[in-house]
Amino acid sequence: MPGERYSGNAGNKNKLPEKLLKPVYIIPVLVVVILVVFFYSRTFYAVNTFSYTHMTMDTVVEIRFQSSGVRAAEEIRDEVFAEIERLEKQFSRSVEESDVVAVNDQAGRRPVTVSPEVFHVTKEALNYAELSDGAFDPTVAPLTDLWGFFSEEGFPEQDYRVPQSAEIEYALQLVDYSLVEIDPDKQTIYLPQSGMGLELGGIAKGFIVDRSLEILSEAGVKHAYVNAGDIGLLGTRPDGEPWRIGVRNPRDERDMIAVLPLADKAVDTSGDYERAFEEDGVKYHHILDPATGMPARELASVTVIAETTMEADVLSTAAFVLGTKRGMDFIEQIHGAEAIFVTPELEITVTGGLEDKIELQQP
Repeated sequence: MPGERYSGNAGNKNKLPEKLLKPVYIIPVLVVVILVVFFYSRTFYAVNTFSYTHMTMDTVVEIRFQSSGVRAAEEIRDEVFAEIERLEKQFSRSVEESDVVAVNDQAGRRPVTVSPEVFHVTKEALNYAELSDGAFDPTVAPLTDLWGFFSEEGFPEQDYRVPQSAEIEYALQLVDYSLVEIDPDKQTIYLPQSGMGLELGGIAKGFIVDRSLEILSEAGVKHAYVNAGDIGLLGTRPDGEPWRIGVRNPRDERDMIAVLPLADKAVDTSGDYERAFEEDGVKYHHILDPATGMPARELASVTVIAETTMEADVLSTAAFVLGTKRGMDFIEQIHGAEAIFVTPELEITVTGGLEDKIELQQP
């Protein structure tokens, strides 16, 4: 996560009078002026820029924004975090009362009426599934469960396992986004086969970040940064410069392979290091190819820059599954989207729109 530092200084080149009759008065005045200007320029952004963190959505969410004062900032903070928690309860597969749990529980039985937000995100997920030829599939839940990448207690390492081929083949029969039935008039979602399950984690978090940015904007905020693993940006930094977003080395979390100067954009990275385990010397990760039921192998990470965080979220997953060549072709179809592809050997490929913007870091 990039750190922001705002600084400035002021000087005074006025020469003192040759007659040193008033130095005891002039010097203090000059010192006061210099100090006032110096500290004002150094603290303007610090005083008016507020940063808060909150543990939710299985991660630490950070919001950073400029506000008129502490009380106003705290009111905005409370509204943002309350909305995040409200939406998480609708989308989470770990919350019994969530709409997604209700849809999955009623698979093969009946349609379920859901909230406008869940209906909207599911509809968008199905659209992106179609666009990516199923590389992103919101019905992948049976596979993630099979591999132990989901549990009601979170994602404990001891639940990870390599399934048998027969288990994967059975689960694959339940993964098919084209079977999902949605009714815009009744606002219902129906999974027609028992055992099917929605998994909206690859798109809902981005939607929630976008909603957070909406709240900030509605409160009059012009400059904001929201990081929930997916990063959404409102405007530039308060000093007018672009936000500088680091892209981590997928093989060394302490190292960055690139920096992206961005404003009014969103960024998300899908990597094989996020949720992974090793068995018999082989590394397995959670980004599963819906066509094979196995972890996608061609890439180590994909970082997508897009107009919305929801779009960056879903596109990074799809592009990771597709691999470099097909992923490049896919991203270049999307207006306003760019991507960075990193192979396990740390070979970097970027889409055309980033070639003169990305700042590659020296190894």
